[in-house]
Amino acid sequence: MRATLIMALAVLLYVVHRWATNKPAVTLPIVLSGLFVIFVIGILDSFTRTQEIARGFAWLFFIVAAYNAIPAFTGAVRSAQGGASKGAAGEGIQLPGGG
Repeated sequence: MRATLIMALAVLLYVVHRWATNKPAVTLPIVLSGLFVIFVIGILDSFTRTQEIARGFAWLFFIVAAYNAIPAFTGAVRSAQGGASKGAAGEGIQLPGGG
């Protein structure tokens, strides 16, 4: 797998993390930072002598982004599922089957 693709996935995970924690996910500084880091990793990835360094940095960023994003994302999904079931019952909405 190319380091540039791994880095792009890491940036995407960072955006998911910000979205899951109710922070502004896509802002100008985040977009510029993401493009810059993908550009730098892409340059390092294009040369044979620096390709391993680019892969190492990309995997490192990906692991850190996944470590932060996955628990926040699963928590947001769990909260949304709980809120949807509580919201229907709490508002006096009658569910089919007498629920």
